[in-house]
Amino acid sequence: MDFGLIKHKIQKHKIIFLVAFFSIYMFEYMTTLTFIDQKNSEVSSASWQLGLHYMDYVLVAAGFLFFALLRKIFRDEKARIKLLVIPNLTYFGSVIALYFLRSVIAYSILAMLAAFSLGVLGGMVYFCMSLALSQTSYIGRVMAIGASIAVLFQFWMQEYLDILFGLPLVLILGFFTTLWLAVNRPWAWLGEDCLPYDKESSEAKKDIRKRLLILSLTVVALSVIGTFYDTQMMRLNVETNYQEFNYYSWPRLFIIVGYVLIGFIGDIKKQKYVPITTLCMTMFAVFNPILLGELEDYSFNMCLYYACLGANISYFNLMFWNIAQKTKHPALWAGMGRVISGLAECALAAACIADLSLNFIIAIDILMFVVLVISLAAGGYLLIGHREEKQKKERGSFGGSANSPQEQLKLYAQYCALTPRETEVLERLLTTEDDLQRIADSMYISRRMVQRYVSSIYEKTETKTRLGLFQSFIKFTTD
Repeated sequence: MDFGLIKHKIQKHKIIFLVAFFSIYMFEYMTTLTFIDQKNSEVSSASWQLGLHYMDYVLVAAGFLFFALLRKIFRDEKARIKLLVIPNLTYFGSVIALYFLRSVIAYSILAMLAAFSLGVLGGMVYFCMSLALSQTSYIGRVMAIGASIAVLFQFWMQEYLDILFGLPLVLILGFFTTLWLAVNRPWAWLGEDCLPYDKESSEAKKDIRKRLLILSLTVVALSVIGTFYDTQMMRLNVETNYQEFNYYSWPRLFIIVGYVLIGFIGDIKKQKYVPITTLCMTMFAVFNPILLGELEDYSFNMCLYYACLGANISYFNLMFWNIAQKTKHPALWAGMGRVISGLAECALAAACIADLSLNFIIAIDILMFVVLVISLAAGGYLLIGHREEKQKKERGSFGGSANSPQEQLKLYAQYCALTPRETEVLERLLTTEDDLQRIADSMYISRRMVQRYVSSIYEKTETKTRLGLFQSFIKFTTD
């Protein structure tokens, strides 16, 4: 029986759902913040328009953190299922109310509530995407396709329809999407605690902490490099009332280039080439301020800015989604890229970084690029060829030295860095035809726990099916 084929058939509808799920949220994210900015230009002064714009970033980041806190506080399954729906109702009500408000104070309060609830929804969406996709071979494509659809739909609606009619429709779609999650519960961890990885060694835990630190540093560096453009261009928009310069015009479509590039590369050898590709994209962004001295180059700068922005967002989405479930708090770390970037951008904007001289801005960008290179080098992401050679040498030292199949299996497990419990599951997968339930019964654990072990084994052995795992083991023993 081809277990991989069965798994593919079962998950196909879930993949389609996740593409739609992420697409709807990204549309809500972009359209809501765009709507708040443009609507605010009708009721507020220029200085408060900029203030609210960056305040919304902070509140979205706070919403991401609040979702993780709610998961920590509410352990009951029913309460957690309600968390999928209640933030949607709050978001829906606050956005609709913004249509009718003219008072600066009332509008600002509702706009902040909308941004905060949008962040809570984002925490839920990112948590769901991370847990559902982190051990699959299509995480990058799902993210890229979903985000690209959202950008295209938002631009089309902005250009050819009135946002007043389009946004409520997507709000309703978003609500019913999360309602479907709450009712059907396609994944057990929506209401329950995530299954922890088996007891990892101290070295494995240390490696995870190191990776989280490196990711956090790289997100800060990327945010600093991008904030100058964001602040400068936003000021031009506000000063011209979105007439001569429009932050949300056609160059925004170039963000799709970044999404697609990093997303599709991300599915090659489990994000191995994502960091170095992002680094190459950042090289173009570092010297972008040189061109910003002439306003006739505004459109070119916008295209370049959005392409780099799409690459940066894709980078920290994929990297944090991939590692989140290996941490003690996956609901927190799944959206940490958004949290760090949002807070960093707001802090830099408040420090009036755009008021600095052009030479000073270029110096800061170069410094952040150096930080980015050092961080990625420290994590081993820039030594791809060296790492592959090292793996081949390690493989050669392990393979062919064992006599019995039992010894070969243990060496294979050691080479793939499997835990003792994962090794037990591996042995049953390779030496028996038992299904997952029988394996669970024989080990006196739940079927769900076996599924987690199997997923972890597939990830560490870089296989997708039971047959592929067997072929990988045979190749290891014969090389």
